[in-house]
Amino acid sequence: MARRIERIVWHTAAHGRNGQAFDTTAAQIDQWHRERGWSEIGYNVVIRFDGTIEQGRDPRKIPAGVAGINETTYHICFSGHGDIAPLTPQQLESGIQHTIQMLHKYGLVERFLVEPDGLIVMGHREVNELVRRGLAPTPTTKTCPGRLVDMEQVRLLIRQRLQSTATVGTTYDAQAASELYHGLRQVYVAAAKLRLPDEVMHFLNQFRKQPEVDALIARWKREAEQAQ
Repeated sequence: MARRIERIVWHTAAHGRNGQAFDTTAAQIDQWHRERGWSEIGYNVVIRFDGTIEQGRDPRKIPAGVAGINETTYHICFSGHGDIAPLTPQQLESGIQHTIQMLHKYGLVERFLVEPDGLIVMGHREVNELVRRGLAPTPTTKTCPGRLVDMEQVRLLIRQRLQSTATVGTTYDAQAASELYHGLRQVYVAAAKLRLPDEVMHFLNQFRKQPEVDALIARWKREAEQAQ
């Protein structure tokens, strides 16, 4: 049974020393968590300094990110240490794009937009506010995702991006959206057969992740599913 996701939580790997933050890998975090006795990495994805997204725990499984609310949350961890250095521009952009994708995937866009103080997108440390509201049982002493990560600004950037793409629906063409989706899939297949360089695939992936493209494809998928 698919999990019902209510919130998307941002984390930091808290990996650094002597004022230097490290570009933590998902494999490293997986090893640390297994050494604690966990079955595997607790986060769903890890975002590296260059914006690359590494897969973590399958989102169909219950993660281990914030005690007391794991059953209904999706967890994004950023390499580095948010008390030592802010997210890199690439991390921030990748994190915003991925968060928007997950908001669409789990049907949270409207709730995020109409509940500005709802903490639909939140930092780990903000679980204390949920506890204060009676919406979570366990507080934390962590600053995660770090003192240098402003979650209010993060939410503002996500909100602006979502609102800027809301007008896509006024010129929406289902046939064109279908052609865009299937065309992209064909390009991916062809690119894999041709073994194009990683740099080329990166540009293709970035195009697919653009909020305007993602919004069109997400709408077409929803309408296609409803029509079945």
